[in-house]
Amino acid sequence: MATNENVLIDAFIKEAQDARITRQPDDVAFETFAAQTVLRQRNLSDDEIESGRIGGGKDGGIDGVYIFQDGALLDEDSDVFADDFVPKSVRKNVEIVLWLIQAKRETSFTETAFDKAHSSLRRLLDLNQTDAQLRVYYSEELIARMRLFTRAWTLLGSRSPDITVRFDYVAKGDVATANDAVSQKMIDLGDLFATQVPAAKPVVRLVGSRQLWALASSTPEYDLQLRFEDYVSKGDSYAGLVRLSDYFDFLSDADGKLQGHLFDQNVRDFQGDVAVNRDIQASLESDNADDFWWLNNGVTILCSAINIGGGKTFTLDGVQIVNGMQTSHSIHSAIARIGADEERKRDRSILVRVFKSQDEATRDRIIRATNSQTKVPDASLHATEDIHRQIETYFLTMGWFYDRRKNFYKNSGKPSDRIVSISALGQAVMAIGLGRPNDARARPSTLLNNPADYRAIFSSRVPLETYLWLATVQRQVDGLLSETADTYVRTNLRFHVSTFLVTKMFKERIYNPSQLTALAVEGREISIIDVVDAIETLQSLAHEIATQEDWAFDRVAKSKSFAEASVNLALGLEEEQDIADSVDFADDLQPAS
Repeated sequence: MATNENVLIDAFIKEAQDARITRQPDDVAFETFAAQTVLRQRNLSDDEIESGRIGGGKDGGIDGVYIFQDGALLDEDSDVFADDFVPKSVRKNVEIVLWLIQAKRETSFTETAFDKAHSSLRRLLDLNQTDAQLRVYYSEELIARMRLFTRAWTLLGSRSPDITVRFDYVAKGDVATANDAVSQKMIDLGDLFATQVPAAKPVVRLVGSRQLWALASSTPEYDLQLRFEDYVSKGDSYAGLVRLSDYFDFLSDADGKLQGHLFDQNVRDFQGDVAVNRDIQASLESDNADDFWWLNNGVTILCSAINIGGGKTFTLDGVQIVNGMQTSHSIHSAIARIGADEERKRDRSILVRVFKSQDEATRDRIIRATNSQTKVPDASLHATEDIHRQIETYFLTMGWFYDRRKNFYKNSGKPSDRIVSISALGQAVMAIGLGRPNDARARPSTLLNNPADYRAIFSSRVPLETYLWLATVQRQVDGLLSETADTYVRTNLRFHVSTFLVTKMFKERIYNPSQLTALAVEGREISIIDVVDAIETLQSLAHEIATQEDWAFDRVAKSKSFAEASVNLALGLEEEQDIADSVDFADDLQPAS
Protein backbone atom coordinates (compact mmCIF):
# COMPACT_ATOMS: atom_id res chain seq x y z
CA MET A 1 0.00 0.00 0.00
CA ALA A 2 1.27 3.45 -0.90
CA THR A 3 2.17 5.69 2.01
CA ASN A 4 0.33 8.97 2.50
CA GLU A 5 3.45 10.83 1.46
CA ASN A 6 3.62 8.94 -1.83
CA VAL A 7 -0.04 9.67 -2.52
CA LEU A 8 0.62 13.37 -1.89
CA ILE A 9 3.76 13.33 -4.07
CA ASP A 10 1.87 11.68 -6.93
CA ALA A 11 -0.91 14.26 -6.62
CA PHE A 12 1.63 17.09 -6.62
CA ILE A 13 3.29 15.77 -9.77
CA LYS A 14 -0.07 15.13 -11.47
CA GLU A 15 -1.17 18.70 -10.80
CA ALA A 16 2.04 20.01 -12.35
CA GLN A 17 1.64 17.68 -15.34
CA ASP A 18 -2.00 18.67 -15.91
CA ALA A 19 -1.01 22.34 -15.98
CA ARG A 20 1.64 21.83 -18.65
CA ILE A 21 1.06 22.40 -22.35
CA THR A 22 3.07 19.26 -23.10
CA ARG A 23 3.16 16.50 -20.48
CA GLN A 24 6.52 15.09 -19.50
CA PRO A 25 7.16 11.33 -19.46
CA ASP A 26 6.52 9.99 -15.96
CA ASP A 27 10.19 9.32 -15.21
CA VAL A 28 11.16 12.81 -16.36
CA ALA A 29 8.38 14.38 -14.32
CA PHE A 30 9.66 12.61 -11.19
CA GLU A 31 13.29 13.55 -11.90
CA THR A 32 12.24 17.19 -12.35
CA PHE A 33 10.20 17.13 -9.16
CA ALA A 34 13.07 15.53 -7.23
CA ALA A 35 15.58 18.15 -8.42
CA GLN A 36 13.22 21.05 -7.72
CA THR A 37 12.58 19.67 -4.25
CA VAL A 38 16.08 18.87 -2.99
CA LEU A 39 17.38 22.15 -4.45
CA ARG A 40 14.45 24.15 -3.13
CA GLN A 41 16.50 26.48 -0.96
CA ARG A 42 18.66 27.34 -3.99
CA ASN A 43 15.53 28.85 -5.58
CA LEU A 44 16.42 27.83 -9.13
CA SER A 45 14.12 28.60 -12.03
CA ASP A 46 12.56 25.79 -14.05
CA ASP A 47 14.98 26.53 -16.90
CA GLU A 48 17.92 26.21 -14.50
CA ILE A 49 16.57 22.92 -13.15
CA GLU A 50 16.20 21.59 -16.68
CA SER A 51 19.72 22.68 -17.61
CA GLY A 52 21.19 20.27 -15.06
CA ARG A 53 18.93 17.30 -15.72
CA ILE A 54 20.67 14.39 -17.49
CA GLY A 55 18.36 12.65 -19.92
CA GLY A 56 18.53 9.64 -22.19
CA GLY A 57 20.93 6.71 -22.02
CA LYS A 58 24.50 6.47 -20.75
CA ASP A 59 23.68 8.64 -17.74
CA GLY A 60 25.99 6.71 -15.42
CA GLY A 61 23.27 6.45 -12.78
CA ILE A 62 23.16 10.25 -12.40
CA ASP A 63 19.97 12.16 -13.20
CA GLY A 64 21.05 15.67 -12.26
CA VAL A 65 24.30 17.66 -12.06
CA TYR A 66 24.39 21.19 -10.60
CA ILE A 67 27.48 23.25 -9.77
CA PHE A 68 27.43 26.36 -7.59
CA GLN A 69 30.11 28.98 -6.97
CA ASP A 70 29.37 31.07 -3.89
CA GLY A 71 25.72 30.13 -4.25
CA ALA A 72 25.44 31.07 -7.95
CA LEU A 73 24.64 28.32 -10.45
CA LEU A 74 27.47 27.87 -12.95
CA ASP A 75 26.79 27.60 -16.66
CA GLU A 76 29.17 27.19 -19.58
CA ASP A 77 29.39 30.96 -20.16
CA SER A 78 29.92 31.89 -16.50
CA ASP A 79 32.74 34.35 -15.80
CA VAL A 80 35.03 31.68 -14.36
CA PHE A 81 35.20 30.01 -17.80
CA ALA A 82 35.94 33.17 -19.77
CA ASP A 83 39.23 33.40 -21.67
CA ASP A 84 40.24 36.49 -19.69
CA PHE A 85 39.32 35.07 -16.26
CA VAL A 86 41.81 35.92 -13.51
CA PRO A 87 41.63 33.63 -10.44
CA LYS A 88 42.57 36.49 -8.12
CA SER A 89 39.27 38.17 -9.01
CA VAL A 90 37.61 35.50 -6.85
CA ARG A 91 37.81 35.57 -3.07
CA LYS A 92 39.98 33.16 -1.10
CA ASN A 93 38.12 30.07 0.14
CA VAL A 94 35.50 30.47 -2.56
CA GLU A 95 32.69 27.97 -2.05
CA ILE A 96 32.16 25.37 -4.77
CA VAL A 97 29.34 22.84 -4.50
CA LEU A 98 28.89 19.87 -6.83
CA TRP A 99 25.34 18.61 -6.28
CA LEU A 100 24.48 15.25 -7.85
CA ILE A 101 21.01 13.73 -7.90
CA GLN A 102 19.78 10.25 -8.64
CA ALA A 103 15.99 9.98 -8.77
CA LYS A 104 14.06 6.72 -9.05
CA ARG A 105 10.34 6.10 -8.71
CA GLU A 106 11.06 2.82 -6.96
CA THR A 107 9.73 2.28 -3.44
CA SER A 108 13.06 1.09 -2.02
CA PHE A 109 16.74 2.03 -2.01
CA THR A 110 19.09 -0.40 -3.77
CA GLU A 111 22.79 -1.19 -3.60
CA THR A 112 22.88 -1.33 -7.40
CA ALA A 113 22.10 2.38 -7.66
CA PHE A 114 25.12 3.21 -5.49
CA ASP A 115 27.36 0.76 -7.34
CA LYS A 116 26.54 2.41 -10.66
CA ALA A 117 27.08 5.94 -9.33
CA HIS A 118 30.35 4.91 -7.61
CA SER A 119 31.73 3.42 -10.82
CA SER A 120 30.74 6.47 -12.86
CA LEU A 121 32.01 9.11 -10.46
CA ARG A 122 35.34 7.34 -10.01
CA ARG A 123 35.95 8.07 -13.71
CA LEU A 124 34.15 11.40 -14.02
CA LEU A 125 36.08 12.95 -11.11
CA ASP A 126 39.43 11.68 -12.38
CA LEU A 127 41.20 14.67 -13.93
CA ASN A 128 43.39 12.34 -16.00
CA GLN A 129 40.40 10.98 -17.95
CA THR A 130 39.95 12.52 -21.40
CA ASP A 131 36.57 13.22 -22.97
CA ALA A 132 37.27 10.51 -25.55
CA GLN A 133 37.85 7.95 -22.80
CA LEU A 134 34.68 8.99 -21.00
CA ARG A 135 32.52 8.85 -24.14
CA VAL A 136 32.91 5.07 -24.17
CA TYR A 137 30.72 4.92 -21.06
CA TYR A 138 28.80 8.19 -20.77
CA SER A 139 26.72 10.63 -22.76
CA GLU A 140 28.12 13.91 -24.06
CA GLU A 141 25.64 15.72 -21.85
CA LEU A 142 26.81 14.10 -18.62
CA ILE A 143 30.46 14.68 -19.52
CA ALA A 144 29.78 18.35 -20.32
CA ARG A 145 28.01 18.93 -16.99
CA MET A 146 30.74 17.25 -14.98
CA ARG A 147 33.37 19.23 -16.88
CA LEU A 148 31.83 22.42 -15.48
CA PHE A 149 32.82 21.20 -12.02
CA THR A 150 36.28 19.87 -12.89
CA ARG A 151 37.11 23.06 -14.82
CA ALA A 152 35.93 25.29 -11.96
CA TRP A 153 37.83 23.16 -9.45
CA THR A 154 41.01 23.41 -11.54
CA LEU A 155 40.70 27.12 -12.35
CA LEU A 156 39.96 28.09 -8.75
CA GLY A 157 42.46 25.74 -7.15
CA SER A 158 44.80 28.61 -6.27
CA ARG A 159 42.02 30.26 -4.25
CA SER A 160 41.92 27.36 -1.75
CA PRO A 161 38.28 26.60 -2.54
CA ASP A 162 35.90 25.22 0.06
CA ILE A 163 34.44 22.29 -1.91
CA THR A 164 31.38 20.22 -1.07
CA VAL A 165 30.36 17.18 -3.12
CA ARG A 166 26.76 16.18 -2.47
CA PHE A 167 24.90 13.11 -3.67
CA ASP A 168 21.15 12.80 -3.10
CA TYR A 169 19.57 9.44 -3.86
CA VAL A 170 15.85 10.20 -4.15
CA ALA A 171 13.27 7.41 -4.17
CA LYS A 172 9.72 6.82 -2.95
CA GLY A 173 10.89 4.42 -0.26
CA ASP A 174 11.27 4.57 3.50
CA VAL A 175 14.76 5.63 4.59
CA ALA A 176 14.33 3.75 7.87
CA THR A 177 14.06 0.42 6.03
CA ALA A 178 17.27 0.83 3.99
CA ASN A 179 19.48 -2.19 4.70
CA ASP A 180 23.01 -2.21 6.09
CA ALA A 181 24.55 -2.78 2.66
CA VAL A 182 22.96 0.43 1.37
CA SER A 183 24.27 2.30 4.40
CA GLN A 184 27.77 0.97 3.72
CA LYS A 185 27.53 1.96 0.05
CA MET A 186 26.72 5.50 1.19
CA ILE A 187 29.91 5.55 3.26
CA ASP A 188 31.91 4.13 0.34
CA LEU A 189 30.63 6.83 -2.00
CA GLY A 190 31.52 9.55 0.51
CA ASP A 191 35.02 8.07 0.82
CA LEU A 192 35.34 8.16 -2.98
CA PHE A 193 34.47 11.87 -3.02
CA ALA A 194 37.06 12.61 -0.32
CA THR A 195 39.70 10.65 -2.26
CA GLN A 196 38.98 12.01 -5.73
CA VAL A 197 38.47 15.61 -4.59
CA PRO A 198 41.02 16.14 -1.80
CA ALA A 199 39.83 18.26 1.13
CA ALA A 200 36.25 18.21 -0.17
CA LYS A 201 33.40 17.74 2.27
CA PRO A 202 31.32 14.72 1.14
CA VAL A 203 27.58 14.68 1.80
CA VAL A 204 25.66 11.55 0.79
CA ARG A 205 22.04 11.13 1.80
CA LEU A 206 18.92 9.14 1.11
CA VAL A 207 15.79 11.17 0.43
CA GLY A 208 12.72 9.00 0.88
CA SER A 209 9.03 9.78 0.46
CA ARG A 210 8.72 11.31 3.93
CA GLN A 211 11.74 13.61 3.48
CA LEU A 212 10.74 14.41 -0.10
CA TRP A 213 7.26 15.52 0.87
CA ALA A 214 8.55 17.53 3.83
CA LEU A 215 10.86 19.42 1.47
CA ALA A 216 8.22 19.82 -1.25
CA SER A 217 5.62 21.22 1.14
CA SER A 218 8.04 23.69 2.69
CA THR A 219 8.72 27.15 1.29
CA PRO A 220 11.87 29.27 1.27
CA GLU A 221 11.97 31.46 4.35
CA TYR A 222 11.19 34.98 3.21
CA ASP A 223 9.58 36.00 6.53
CA LEU A 224 12.38 36.79 8.97
CA GLN A 225 13.13 38.67 12.16
CA LEU A 226 15.75 41.38 12.46
CA ARG A 227 16.61 43.13 15.73
CA PHE A 228 17.67 46.77 15.60
CA GLU A 229 19.79 48.55 18.19
CA ASP A 230 17.93 51.74 17.35
CA TYR A 231 16.08 53.15 14.38
CA VAL A 232 14.19 56.13 12.97
CA SER A 233 11.05 55.88 10.88
CA LYS A 234 8.91 57.84 8.48
CA GLY A 235 5.75 56.26 7.14
CA ASP A 236 6.59 52.74 5.98
CA SER A 237 10.34 53.31 5.80
CA TYR A 238 12.90 52.68 8.52
CA ALA A 239 16.63 53.15 8.98
CA GLY A 240 18.82 52.13 11.87
CA LEU A 241 21.75 50.17 13.21
CA VAL A 242 21.86 46.37 13.52
CA ARG A 243 24.63 44.45 15.27
CA LEU A 244 26.71 42.46 12.81
CA SER A 245 26.09 39.28 14.80
CA ASP A 246 22.30 39.81 14.53
CA TYR A 247 22.58 40.55 10.82
CA PHE A 248 24.61 37.35 10.39
CA ASP A 249 21.78 35.40 12.06
CA PHE A 250 19.28 37.15 9.79
CA LEU A 251 21.22 36.04 6.70
CA SER A 252 21.74 32.43 7.80
CA ASP A 253 19.54 29.36 7.48
CA ALA A 254 19.20 26.68 10.15
CA ASP A 255 22.56 25.20 9.11
CA GLY A 256 24.35 28.56 9.21
CA LYS A 257 24.51 28.82 5.40
CA LEU A 258 23.81 32.07 3.57
CA GLN A 259 20.19 32.20 2.32
CA GLY A 260 20.85 33.00 -1.31
CA HIS A 261 17.19 33.44 -2.22
CA LEU A 262 17.12 36.67 -0.17
CA PHE A 263 19.06 38.29 -3.04
CA ASP A 264 16.87 37.19 -5.95
CA GLN A 265 15.91 40.79 -6.80
CA ASN A 266 19.42 42.16 -6.30
CA VAL A 267 20.70 43.70 -9.51
CA ARG A 268 24.03 41.89 -9.61
CA ASP A 269 25.71 38.74 -8.41
CA PHE A 270 28.36 38.52 -5.72
CA GLN A 271 31.57 39.85 -7.29
CA GLY A 272 34.07 37.77 -5.28
CA ASP A 273 37.54 38.99 -4.35
CA VAL A 274 37.36 42.38 -6.07
CA ALA A 275 38.81 45.52 -4.49
CA VAL A 276 35.63 46.68 -2.79
CA ASN A 277 35.08 43.29 -1.18
CA ARG A 278 38.69 43.10 -0.07
CA ASP A 279 38.16 46.46 1.64
CA ILE A 280 35.01 45.17 3.33
CA GLN A 281 36.84 42.06 4.52
CA ALA A 282 39.72 44.19 5.83
CA SER A 283 37.25 46.30 7.82
CA LEU A 284 35.59 43.19 9.24
CA GLU A 285 38.88 41.57 10.23
CA SER A 286 40.47 44.71 11.66
CA ASP A 287 40.98 44.97 15.42
CA ASN A 288 40.90 48.78 15.49
CA ALA A 289 38.16 50.75 17.23
CA ASP A 290 36.35 51.85 14.05
CA ASP A 291 32.77 50.65 13.94
CA PHE A 292 31.84 48.89 10.71
CA TRP A 293 28.93 51.17 9.85
CA TRP A 294 31.26 54.19 9.76
CA LEU A 295 33.05 52.63 6.78
CA ASN A 296 30.19 51.05 4.83
CA ASN A 297 27.06 52.35 3.08
CA GLY A 298 24.93 49.55 4.54
CA VAL A 299 22.15 47.49 3.01
CA THR A 300 18.65 48.07 1.66
CA ILE A 301 15.81 45.66 2.33
CA LEU A 302 12.40 45.59 0.63
CA CYS A 303 9.51 43.74 2.25
CA SER A 304 5.76 43.42 1.89
CA ALA A 305 4.83 43.79 5.58
CA ILE A 306 6.44 44.87 8.85
CA ASN A 307 5.50 44.09 12.43
CA ILE A 308 7.58 45.69 15.18
CA GLY A 309 7.67 43.74 18.43
CA GLY A 310 9.43 44.09 21.74
CA GLY A 311 13.15 44.72 21.90
CA LYS A 312 13.00 46.64 18.58
CA THR A 313 12.64 43.33 16.74
CA PHE A 314 11.17 43.64 13.24
CA THR A 315 9.27 40.74 11.69
CA LEU A 316 9.59 41.27 7.94
CA ASP A 317 7.43 39.49 5.35
CA GLY A 318 8.62 38.88 1.79
CA VAL A 319 12.22 39.90 2.46
CA GLN A 320 14.46 40.88 -0.46
CA ILE A 321 17.90 42.45 0.00
CA VAL A 322 18.14 44.67 -3.08
CA ASN A 323 21.33 46.58 -2.29
CA GLY A 324 24.28 45.41 -0.22
CA MET A 325 24.91 41.93 -1.63
CA GLN A 326 28.69 42.42 -1.55
CA THR A 327 28.52 43.64 2.05
CA SER A 328 26.18 40.82 3.10
CA HIS A 329 28.31 38.08 1.54
CA SER A 330 31.45 39.52 3.11
CA ILE A 331 29.84 39.80 6.55
CA HIS A 332 28.55 36.25 6.39
CA SER A 333 31.89 34.88 5.18
CA ALA A 334 33.91 36.73 7.84
CA ILE A 335 31.65 35.89 10.79
CA ALA A 336 31.36 32.27 9.68
CA ARG A 337 35.15 32.10 10.09
CA ILE A 338 35.57 34.00 13.35
CA GLY A 339 32.31 32.87 14.97
CA ALA A 340 29.18 34.80 15.90
CA ASP A 341 30.08 34.74 19.61
CA GLU A 342 33.42 36.42 18.92
CA GLU A 343 31.67 39.05 16.79
CA ARG A 344 29.21 39.81 19.61
CA LYS A 345 32.18 40.70 21.83
CA ARG A 346 33.29 43.25 19.22
CA ASP A 347 29.83 44.84 19.25
CA ARG A 348 29.98 46.34 15.75
CA SER A 349 27.00 47.42 13.65
CA ILE A 350 25.74 47.88 10.09
CA LEU A 351 23.35 50.51 8.72
CA VAL A 352 20.11 48.91 7.48
CA ARG A 353 17.31 50.59 5.54
CA VAL A 354 13.93 48.85 5.33
CA PHE A 355 11.14 49.86 2.95
CA LYS A 356 7.66 48.36 3.03
CA SER A 357 5.95 48.36 -0.35
CA GLN A 358 3.96 45.97 -2.50
CA ASP A 359 3.77 48.39 -5.41
CA GLU A 360 6.08 47.07 -8.11
CA ALA A 361 6.78 50.47 -9.67
CA THR A 362 7.86 51.84 -6.29
CA ARG A 363 10.01 48.78 -5.60
CA ASP A 364 11.69 49.17 -8.99
CA ARG A 365 12.46 52.84 -8.33
CA ILE A 366 14.03 51.94 -4.98
CA ILE A 367 16.14 49.19 -6.56
CA ARG A 368 17.37 51.51 -9.30
CA ALA A 369 18.01 54.47 -6.97
CA THR A 370 19.85 52.53 -4.27
CA ASN A 371 22.16 51.04 -6.88
CA SER A 372 22.88 54.28 -8.73
CA GLN A 373 25.82 55.33 -6.55
CA THR A 374 27.94 52.27 -7.33
CA LYS A 375 29.11 50.99 -10.69
CA VAL A 376 26.44 48.51 -11.76
CA PRO A 377 26.14 47.44 -15.40
CA ASP A 378 22.95 48.74 -17.00
CA ALA A 379 22.10 45.16 -17.97
CA SER A 380 21.67 44.35 -14.30
CA LEU A 381 18.86 46.88 -13.95
CA HIS A 382 16.80 45.69 -16.91
CA ALA A 383 14.00 44.16 -14.85
CA THR A 384 13.05 47.63 -13.57
CA GLU A 385 12.53 49.08 -17.07
CA ASP A 386 9.12 49.90 -18.56
CA ILE A 387 9.51 47.50 -21.50
CA HIS A 388 9.63 44.52 -19.14
CA ARG A 389 6.67 45.75 -17.13
CA GLN A 390 4.71 46.10 -20.38
CA ILE A 391 5.66 42.62 -21.53
CA GLU A 392 4.67 41.19 -18.14
CA THR A 393 1.28 42.90 -18.28
CA TYR A 394 0.58 41.75 -21.84
CA PHE A 395 1.61 38.17 -21.12
CA LEU A 396 -0.78 38.11 -18.14
CA THR A 397 -3.72 39.14 -20.35
CA MET A 398 -2.95 36.17 -22.59
CA GLY A 399 -2.58 33.59 -19.82
CA TRP A 400 1.23 33.60 -19.86
CA PHE A 401 3.63 34.73 -17.14
CA TYR A 402 6.73 36.86 -17.75
CA ASP A 403 9.08 36.19 -14.86
CA ARG A 404 10.49 39.69 -14.51
CA ARG A 405 11.12 38.89 -10.85
CA LYS A 406 12.79 35.51 -10.66
CA ASN A 407 10.44 32.70 -9.58
CA PHE A 408 7.61 35.08 -8.66
CA TYR A 409 5.12 33.12 -10.74
CA LYS A 410 6.64 29.74 -9.93
CA ASN A 411 6.19 30.48 -6.23
CA SER A 412 2.62 31.57 -7.02
CA GLY A 413 1.87 28.10 -8.41
CA LYS A 414 1.60 29.03 -12.09
CA PRO A 415 2.19 26.28 -14.70
CA SER A 416 5.90 25.97 -15.41
CA ASP A 417 5.73 25.85 -19.20
CA ARG A 418 3.73 29.09 -19.31
CA ILE A 419 6.40 30.97 -17.33
CA VAL A 420 8.99 32.80 -19.45
CA SER A 421 12.05 34.38 -17.85
CA ILE A 422 13.78 37.50 -19.15
CA SER A 423 16.74 35.42 -20.32
CA ALA A 424 14.49 32.82 -21.99
CA LEU A 425 12.62 35.50 -23.93
CA GLY A 426 15.95 37.11 -24.81
CA GLN A 427 17.23 33.82 -26.24
CA ALA A 428 14.05 33.28 -28.27
CA VAL A 429 14.24 36.79 -29.75
CA MET A 430 17.98 36.48 -30.42
CA ALA A 431 17.54 33.13 -32.15
CA ILE A 432 14.37 33.65 -34.16
CA GLY A 433 13.89 37.42 -34.34
CA LEU A 434 17.52 38.33 -34.99
CA GLY A 435 18.53 35.16 -36.86
CA ARG A 436 21.32 34.32 -34.40
CA PRO A 437 20.54 30.90 -32.88
CA ASN A 438 24.26 30.26 -32.41
CA ASP A 439 24.53 33.19 -29.99
CA ALA A 440 21.38 32.12 -28.16
CA ARG A 441 22.97 28.69 -27.67
CA ALA A 442 26.47 29.91 -26.79
CA ARG A 443 25.52 32.52 -24.18
CA PRO A 444 22.72 31.11 -22.00
CA SER A 445 23.45 33.32 -18.97
CA THR A 446 25.29 36.33 -20.45
CA LEU A 447 23.22 37.02 -23.55
CA LEU A 448 21.89 40.37 -22.30
CA ASN A 449 25.22 41.71 -21.04
CA ASN A 450 26.04 43.30 -24.40
CA PRO A 451 24.23 46.69 -24.59
CA ALA A 452 23.84 46.58 -28.37
CA ASP A 453 22.32 43.10 -28.27
CA TYR A 454 20.03 44.13 -25.43
CA ARG A 455 18.71 47.14 -27.36
CA ALA A 456 18.10 44.96 -30.43
CA ILE A 457 16.21 42.36 -28.40
CA PHE A 458 14.11 44.60 -26.16
CA SER A 459 12.77 47.55 -28.11
CA SER A 460 9.54 49.52 -27.81
CA ARG A 461 9.27 49.22 -31.60
CA VAL A 462 8.63 45.48 -31.34
CA PRO A 463 4.90 44.77 -30.81
CA LEU A 464 4.09 42.99 -27.57
CA GLU A 465 2.22 40.23 -29.41
CA THR A 466 5.44 39.48 -31.33
CA TYR A 467 7.30 38.91 -28.06
CA LEU A 468 4.61 36.50 -26.89
CA TRP A 469 4.55 34.64 -30.22
CA LEU A 470 8.33 34.20 -30.23
CA ALA A 471 8.19 32.87 -26.66
CA THR A 472 5.38 30.44 -27.49
CA VAL A 473 7.10 29.20 -30.66
CA GLN A 474 10.27 28.42 -28.73
CA ARG A 475 8.24 26.75 -25.99
CA GLN A 476 6.35 24.65 -28.57
CA VAL A 477 9.62 23.57 -30.16
CA ASP A 478 11.11 22.70 -26.76
CA GLY A 479 8.08 20.62 -25.84
CA LEU A 480 8.02 18.74 -29.13
CA LEU A 481 11.77 18.16 -29.06
CA SER A 482 11.40 16.52 -25.65
CA GLU A 483 9.38 13.84 -27.43
CA THR A 484 11.69 13.42 -30.43
CA ALA A 485 15.32 14.07 -29.40
CA ASP A 486 17.65 13.22 -26.55
CA THR A 487 18.59 15.95 -24.09
CA TYR A 488 22.04 16.70 -25.50
CA VAL A 489 20.72 17.15 -29.03
CA ARG A 490 17.81 19.21 -27.72
CA THR A 491 20.13 21.49 -25.73
CA ASN A 492 22.35 22.17 -28.72
CA LEU A 493 19.79 22.45 -31.52
CA ARG A 494 16.62 23.85 -29.92
CA PHE A 495 17.26 27.41 -31.08
CA HIS A 496 18.44 26.29 -34.52
CA VAL A 497 15.22 24.27 -34.95
CA SER A 498 12.96 27.22 -34.08
CA THR A 499 14.97 29.58 -36.33
CA PHE A 500 14.91 27.04 -39.18
CA LEU A 501 11.13 26.57 -38.97
CA VAL A 502 10.21 30.24 -38.67
CA THR A 503 12.56 31.11 -41.54
CA LYS A 504 10.74 28.52 -43.68
CA MET A 505 7.42 30.13 -42.71
CA PHE A 506 8.62 33.68 -43.41
CA LYS A 507 10.46 32.70 -46.64
CA GLU A 508 13.09 35.40 -46.12
CA ARG A 509 16.10 36.01 -43.91
CA ILE A 510 15.16 37.48 -40.53
CA TYR A 511 17.19 40.32 -39.04
CA ASN A 512 14.63 42.11 -36.85
CA PRO A 513 11.81 40.69 -34.70
CA SER A 514 9.41 43.31 -36.10
CA GLN A 515 9.55 41.45 -39.43
CA LEU A 516 7.55 38.66 -37.78
CA THR A 517 4.58 40.76 -36.65
CA ALA A 518 2.21 39.40 -39.32
CA LEU A 519 3.07 35.81 -38.38
CA ALA A 520 2.58 36.69 -34.72
CA VAL A 521 -0.86 38.18 -35.36
CA GLU A 522 -1.80 35.12 -37.39
CA GLY A 523 -0.63 32.94 -34.49
CA ARG A 524 1.13 30.37 -36.67
CA GLU A 525 1.99 27.21 -34.72
CA ILE A 526 4.60 24.47 -35.02
CA SER A 527 3.67 20.80 -35.53
CA ILE A 528 5.53 17.70 -34.42
CA ILE A 529 6.06 16.78 -38.09
CA ASP A 530 7.76 20.14 -38.63
CA VAL A 531 10.05 19.53 -35.66
CA VAL A 532 10.93 15.96 -36.67
CA ASP A 533 11.85 17.08 -40.20
CA ALA A 534 13.90 20.01 -38.89
CA ILE A 535 15.83 18.01 -36.31
CA GLU A 536 16.72 15.33 -38.87
CA THR A 537 17.93 17.94 -41.35
CA LEU A 538 19.95 19.90 -38.82
CA GLN A 539 21.43 16.85 -37.12
CA SER A 540 22.63 15.59 -40.47
CA LEU A 541 24.23 18.94 -41.29
CA ALA A 542 25.79 19.27 -37.84
CA HIS A 543 27.13 15.71 -37.93
CA GLU A 544 28.73 16.30 -41.33
CA ILE A 545 30.44 19.47 -40.14
CA ALA A 546 31.56 17.90 -36.87
CA THR A 547 33.09 14.96 -38.75
CA GLN A 548 34.74 17.18 -41.34
CA GLU A 549 36.34 19.50 -38.77
CA ASP A 550 36.75 16.99 -35.91
CA TRP A 551 34.75 19.29 -33.65
CA ALA A 552 32.46 18.47 -30.77
CA PHE A 553 28.75 18.74 -31.48
CA ASP A 554 28.26 21.66 -29.10
CA ARG A 555 31.02 23.66 -30.81
CA VAL A 556 29.26 23.29 -34.13
CA ALA A 557 25.96 24.43 -32.54
CA LYS A 558 27.65 27.61 -31.25
CA SER A 559 29.13 28.54 -34.62
CA LYS A 560 27.94 31.31 -36.92
CA SER A 561 28.51 29.34 -40.10
CA PHE A 562 26.32 26.45 -38.97
CA ALA A 563 23.54 28.97 -38.26
CA GLU A 564 23.96 30.51 -41.73
CA ALA A 565 24.07 27.13 -43.43
CA SER A 566 20.89 26.00 -41.68
CA VAL A 567 19.09 29.22 -42.71
CA ASN A 568 20.15 28.58 -46.32
CA LEU A 569 18.60 25.13 -46.06
CA ALA A 570 15.39 26.61 -44.66
CA LEU A 571 15.20 28.97 -47.65
CA GLY A 572 15.95 26.14 -50.08
CA LEU A 573 18.95 27.96 -51.46
CA GLU A 574 21.32 24.98 -51.47
CA GLU A 575 21.32 21.29 -50.81
CA GLU A 576 22.82 20.13 -47.55
CA GLN A 577 25.90 18.58 -49.12
CA ASP A 578 26.57 21.64 -51.26
CA ILE A 579 26.48 23.89 -48.20
CA ALA A 580 28.91 21.75 -46.23
CA ASP A 581 31.29 21.70 -49.20
CA SER A 582 31.05 25.37 -50.09
CA VAL A 583 31.65 27.04 -46.73
CA ASP A 584 35.21 27.56 -45.55
CA PHE A 585 34.67 26.19 -42.06
CA ALA A 586 38.34 26.39 -41.12
CA ASP A 587 38.17 30.18 -41.28
CA ASP A 588 34.57 30.89 -40.42
CA LEU A 589 33.20 28.09 -38.25
CA GLN A 590 34.19 29.56 -34.91
CA PRO A 591 32.21 29.49 -31.68
CA ALA A 592 30.40 32.69 -30.82
CA SER A 593 32.14 34.84 -28.25
